[in-house]
Amino acid sequence: MLTSAALPFLGVLYVRRVVLVLLLVAPLLAVALRPGVEAQEETVIVMSTTLRTPLLSWTVRQLTDGPRIEEIEVAGTPATLARPGGGDGPWPAILFVNGATRLGRKEPEVQDLARGLARAGYLVLVPDLKGLKDGELTDATVAATVAAARAVADRPDVRDGRVGLVGVSLGGTLALLAAENAELAGRVSLVSAITPYTDLKEVIRLATTGYRRQGNLLIPRPTAPYVGLVVARSLAAVLPASDFQRRLLAELEAVDDDDPDPLAALRALPLATLPADVRPVLELVANQDPRLFDQLYAALPAELKAGVARLSPITRAQRLRMPVELASPPEDKYFPVSQSEALVAAAPDARLTVTRAFSHVLPEPSLAHPIDLLRLDGWVLRSLKAAAA
Repeated sequence: MLTSAALPFLGVLYVRRVVLVLLLVAPLLAVALRPGVEAQEETVIVMSTTLRTPLLSWTVRQLTDGPRIEEIEVAGTPATLARPGGGDGPWPAILFVNGATRLGRKEPEVQDLARGLARAGYLVLVPDLKGLKDGELTDATVAATVAAARAVADRPDVRDGRVGLVGVSLGGTLALLAAENAELAGRVSLVSAITPYTDLKEVIRLATTGYRRQGNLLIPRPTAPYVGLVVARSLAAVLPASDFQRRLLAELEAVDDDDPDPLAALRALPLATLPADVRPVLELVANQDPRLFDQLYAALPAELKAGVARLSPITRAQRLRMPVELASPPEDKYFPVSQSEALVAAAPDARLTVTRAFSHVLPEPSLAHPIDLLRLDGWVLRSLKAAAA
């Protein structure tokens, strides 16, 4: 969800050591996993292109057509469109949804990924979805994701009228929510996501109290302060429109994404004097006592609790009839792996890859853990194969 503007979100695909290891083991994988050979080649193309590794990047440029890049508007949303350089399609399509980053689709790594996927034969759209740059998740953000996915699938140069939804962090959650939407039924080839959240109520608990619930137990689980800031921004965005709501949202958006205590000013507000329609929300966000969380959550307006459920992929996981590939490190400073585990248990065709090859979505590869690198490679392979199927 949730990273500061300084985090690149796509580190899992931009690590020279990962690329070198995969290039070394690719011939062995080609023998052992023949059905995945083409996807393995595509993986190498994407990684070498995005990393700009001098020799490998030069070789890939010589062997593949340069991508065609356009800045367009799709369903009212500005977006980058990357298409393969040769031919008119149809191509398999990917809608890529980045996380909460101030640069949005202009993140250099995001642009490189789009170009790498286009060189590998995919049409890729990267939209700047409503609220995403500011770390706000609302129904409008989901609607914009669905609209962008439909627009991609409807293109005449897209194969079979289907699109793969790929996202990282908060973008992974949006990919899951969009795939559950009835408007995209039968049109999503794949959902592939790195460390998404799946249960917003539990994320609010975690972000405000530093505890997560496991059955009847409350387990301490400190999380990055930025998670609390994004939760506060998202809830403020759906409060009833008023002068107070607009001031509150503006103040939260002005808080530095890297502030070590971003909710300090909110906790200092005289809650008893606040408007009655916003007081329960701010009491919940300001609370740090895990024993009071359920009581305060129950006091929220029914429509707001319904909104939290709508923004939780776990609520409608049975609608995810397409292949779902999730990836997560065993310990993540934003969302515990239990968030992904819960969705995999509830969805019909979902798989979770747990690997220490990255942290959240940032790279932490190590040649001391080759199995983790191979797990990562397998996740990328399965994702590309499903997107192209």
